[in-house]
Amino acid sequence: MNPKFIPKFLLLPTVAAAAAVGLSVWSTARTPLEASSHREAPLIADDPVADNTDLYAFKDPNDASKVVIIANYIPFELPHGGPNYSTFGENVRYEVHVKNNGATAGDDITYRFTFKRMNEDPSTFFNIRLGKQNLKTTYTCEKSVNGGPFSAIVTEGVVAPNNIGPRSINSAVGLNKPSYTDLRQSTVTPATGGGNEQVFCGPADDPFFADLGAIFDLANLRPAGATDGLARKNCHSIALSIPIATLQKDGKAVTAASNILDANYVIGVWASASRPAMQTLSASAANGASGDYVQVSRLGMPLTNEVINPIGGKDRWNALTPYNEDAATDAYLSNPELGLYVDQRLFGSAVPQLTALSVQTKSLAGFPGLPANGFDFGNTQGGLYPLKGNAALDGTALADAAFGNYLLVDKSPRSVDIKPIFHTGVPNLPPYQLATGKPKGNPLAAGKPFINNFLPLTASGRTNPGGDMLRLNMAVPATPRTSADFSNQGLLAAAVLGLTDGRFNKTTDIQSIPNMDGFPNGRRLEDAVDQIELKAVGGVVLAAIGLWYDDYTPASASPVTAQLGGVLAFTTGVEKNDTTFRASFPYVQTPWIGTGSASGPTNTVIVQNLTVSTAMPVEAGTYNNITITGTGAASFNGPIVVNGTLTVQAGGVLNTRGVLATNCIAVTGPGSFVLMPGATLRTCNPDGIATTGTTGAIQVAGTRTYSNDATYEYNGGEAQLSGTGLPSQVRSLTVNNASGLTLNNGGVRIAQVLALTSGNLTTSASQPLTLLSTPTAGTALVVNTSGAVVGPATMQRAIDPAFNAGPGYRHYSSPVASTTLDDLGTNTPSFSPIFNQAYNSAGANAGAVTPYPNVFGYDQARVTSGANATSAFDMGFVVPMGSDPMGIMSGYAVNIPATAVVDLTGTLNNGPQSRTNLMRGTLPQSGWQLLGNPYPSPLDFSLAGGVTRTNLDDAVYVYQSTGQYVGQYRSYVNGVGNPQISAMQGFFARVSAGQTTGSLALNNAARVTTFATTPSFNRGGAETRPLVNLKLQGAALLLADEANVYFEQGATAGYDAKFDAYKLPSSSGLSISSFAAADALSINGLPPLVATVATTVPLDVQVPNTGVFTLNAASVINFAATTQVLLLDSQTGARIDLKQQPQYTFTAATTAMPGRFSLYFGPSAVLATAPAALAQQVQLYPNPARGSFTLLLPAELGRAPITATLYNQLGQVVSQRTLPMTAAGATAQFDVSHLAFGIYTLQMTGGSTKVVKRLTIIQ
Repeated sequence: MNPKFIPKFLLLPTVAAAAAVGLSVWSTARTPLEASSHREAPLIADDPVADNTDLYAFKDPNDASKVVIIANYIPFELPHGGPNYSTFGENVRYEVHVKNNGATAGDDITYRFTFKRMNEDPSTFFNIRLGKQNLKTTYTCEKSVNGGPFSAIVTEGVVAPNNIGPRSINSAVGLNKPSYTDLRQSTVTPATGGGNEQVFCGPADDPFFADLGAIFDLANLRPAGATDGLARKNCHSIALSIPIATLQKDGKAVTAASNILDANYVIGVWASASRPAMQTLSASAANGASGDYVQVSRLGMPLTNEVINPIGGKDRWNALTPYNEDAATDAYLSNPELGLYVDQRLFGSAVPQLTALSVQTKSLAGFPGLPANGFDFGNTQGGLYPLKGNAALDGTALADAAFGNYLLVDKSPRSVDIKPIFHTGVPNLPPYQLATGKPKGNPLAAGKPFINNFLPLTASGRTNPGGDMLRLNMAVPATPRTSADFSNQGLLAAAVLGLTDGRFNKTTDIQSIPNMDGFPNGRRLEDAVDQIELKAVGGVVLAAIGLWYDDYTPASASPVTAQLGGVLAFTTGVEKNDTTFRASFPYVQTPWIGTGSASGPTNTVIVQNLTVSTAMPVEAGTYNNITITGTGAASFNGPIVVNGTLTVQAGGVLNTRGVLATNCIAVTGPGSFVLMPGATLRTCNPDGIATTGTTGAIQVAGTRTYSNDATYEYNGGEAQLSGTGLPSQVRSLTVNNASGLTLNNGGVRIAQVLALTSGNLTTSASQPLTLLSTPTAGTALVVNTSGAVVGPATMQRAIDPAFNAGPGYRHYSSPVASTTLDDLGTNTPSFSPIFNQAYNSAGANAGAVTPYPNVFGYDQARVTSGANATSAFDMGFVVPMGSDPMGIMSGYAVNIPATAVVDLTGTLNNGPQSRTNLMRGTLPQSGWQLLGNPYPSPLDFSLAGGVTRTNLDDAVYVYQSTGQYVGQYRSYVNGVGNPQISAMQGFFARVSAGQTTGSLALNNAARVTTFATTPSFNRGGAETRPLVNLKLQGAALLLADEANVYFEQGATAGYDAKFDAYKLPSSSGLSISSFAAADALSINGLPPLVATVATTVPLDVQVPNTGVFTLNAASVINFAATTQVLLLDSQTGARIDLKQQPQYTFTAATTAMPGRFSLYFGPSAVLATAPAALAQQVQLYPNPARGSFTLLLPAELGRAPITATLYNQLGQVVSQRTLPMTAAGATAQFDVSHLAFGIYTLQMTGGSTKVVKRLTIIQ
């Protein structure tokens, strides 16, 4: 069969006559609101097969290089509407049009689809039977570029069958397909022709959503009880996945865009349907017209032919293209009919449901330099026209030299916003930038860019640049559908973020604000276009660019007024589609099945039990039990009634917000609620949560159980209270509400994370905040993404007893800006601070001061000794006063029991913090600074963007107590060691050599934002460079000291401030370090190894007592296979290959063993024994020497004894020793304390070997 459907409206004389009459009655017959484009015009309502219902164009969320275009046809398809189910028409030409160059005439790319039906089994009335379809539909897709001829890019493409039911699709007597989804997906077809498009044609769930019943009832909106009139209805979709390089006018990929608002990446999209013209005969008039296909339906911007055009002009509009648009359309965009119903001076009272959308009638009235009565955007009023020609418009889009003649029209106030949105797109020029950064009362100033989809039609001969298209800037990134910021409010949501969110409102730079890819910059399937356009008519776009609502006056504290809040909160009641969208192309959901609930209720679900084990929406309805498992994340998108128990298990997430805050409806019913430990509750209710009563997000009549080990997130659209149901202790608390959260539950203690994602947390003395700490479970932290704690807070710091379970020195700092050192003892029963000032003047007798102080600061100016020793370093410790403020970024050494939990109370630090005027004297131990982490979260010194040093070494040093008065320092520099400094922890740093002052500046970028239980005292980290980590351990293996040696380009053999860390004194007696010239180092960065050259690194090993100890190479990594890494013991002659034997146990006969051990790095082959090569391996350290030095001789000098002779500058022998050689070489320590300062020569001879080294002796 080849049926031809010839509708009456194709009689062209009738069309022409109707269109002519229609122009004359535009002003007399209008309908206020209709569906997106479903049956929107009288004639097309009788031809559903050609009715273009919706058009979408959006960046592919899965592939940044592609755009998806979807054109839908055939409205209100019933899934069970057989036996002749809907499909594309044979005698209809469906087209998708793309404009990428406004200077050319007509389309730049056109995709044309024609369909053919085939009856595979004419013997049955069933649509599908025994593997055959009645009717099977195929298609041809042709493409034209730049107005050229059409060429086929898909032939014999298959249209997926309707989802009739399981017997037709899945059974052996049907198509015998296991899955309808797979069957439909198999019809996605790659195009030929070089454009790399993918094409889908087939049935789909109708993605448009709106309360049609209420809309058609004279806009009698019912937000609290709306019904989606498109629910469980299908349509037919033409979907195209197209590379951006195919659509961009110059064939460029999106990666070539200059920025995300590059004007060269703007396209305009529109869709159409045409039928063949017919010749008609008339007995009373001449014969009718005949010709080619005639356009009968079109769609660009949604709702144009519904909301903008009056009913008398709709049919004519459908027959036109954007390139021959009637000028009357501009007039109706400039004074839209809906504008009458959002102006209380006109007919606002006629549609009371739109009262919240009252348009600006005196915007910015009273602001200096502006019209006294402000700007009036009511229909036929002046709008911004009074500014036309004013020099203040220079540099803006409204200047006459730019587009002022089109955008500023007398008595056409919405020509400045509604008209460009629909007809030209919006340029990235003032005033069309967000008010962020604009001076108060000056909307014409430059602000924050957030849209540029400007594509005016400027072909030769045109006088009007406008034409209805869906315009999309393809350079704008897609917002992930899983993002917490994703919103059905499209570009309006991006504007709100750009104005109010701390991530975006601190700068006027172009940023990728979530939802910049939303309508009207293109159109996503999720965008609630009816709400967005209604809000736009209500003036919200004007407000976003600084033309605020009438209740904003010069005396107002903020332009976020009650009227603006009412507009943003406005809803028509249907916030999302009645089902989900597909996660990949073609994105439209599979069609509703014909044997399902399509003919039943569309807005209420009644089920016995529901288990949520994935991320999914939960539709409004009555349920018995709802269980959200550990892998589930439920968003409640309407009223939920629970008869049994609503349980959120550990790992599960319950979001009462749904897709928008307007879906913030309480959970009710006679049942109970249980939030288990480890679960998450997200609530948008202004009253938070309660354990009883009819307030808050959970209002079930049964018991409500909120775990004190759960996570609570407040994500409302208006200011929220925590609610009295918030437990006094929680695992984590998140504020994701720009209007903020205020505690009213009596206060909260947080075990892990306080995340201020958006908005502030307000506390008080009666509603305290406490950040908890335990010895092994970790310390709570604060993440200040875009918010702060307003009010007092207390932070605890417990001590991990692993290394010292008794009293000992711990280094503290303050995370608050307003407390004193006395606070160290507040609420700390096992500790009383002692600030005995006598210590500071006791000099050498400081150890005898009683009572002995237990709180110390550090002042490098107190170091007056020229010795390079522990005693000189310790001179810097000083006792402060208990009434002294705990300085920002200052550290304090406190001798305190391991059982003590210090808490500090005040205003939590946030944002940039710094210490300046850090001094360095001229002595060997000068320049050390005891600093502190200023934040209520760990610091990470590997996050370079958050750390700025001036004249300060890169290394940081953290003290680890191992006894009451003993301990060790752990170091970090240049990626070696652990970069984290825990909250409330002090650390040492040092002003660089040769400098007198330095500074350290930090900001939030250096803060750790994820909770971890591992104490920061336990160091470790991944490494990619050649590195040896050598640990010195005694019988108690838990106690160890370590040294690191690594090799990197840029490092030198001496001390490098960016590569090395000094060895600070270890009071435990257990110490290992390596030497670089005169400096003992805990981390030693050296130049890259040379394959043919050996490098020997001397080690200084000290132990607290004689006995057995172990050297353990915990890491020997990233060395070439041909490089030996040896531990040399010159006392025993042992040469330990650390790659093969990482542990070496030795006996210490003395506590100090300088020179006994060294590390050897070199080739496994025999080395050259030339004097130059040997001299390079002989080590003198420290050099310069003070009092003594150590000589290290390599085994390559041979086994003959070596005579070491030291000469002064006169050639006189001042010292001589003969050293026996072992298999590991030899070592010896020389006492030079009796020698004058100066330069000496050390000569080593043995057999035929002679090596000479230079030595410097200093004071």
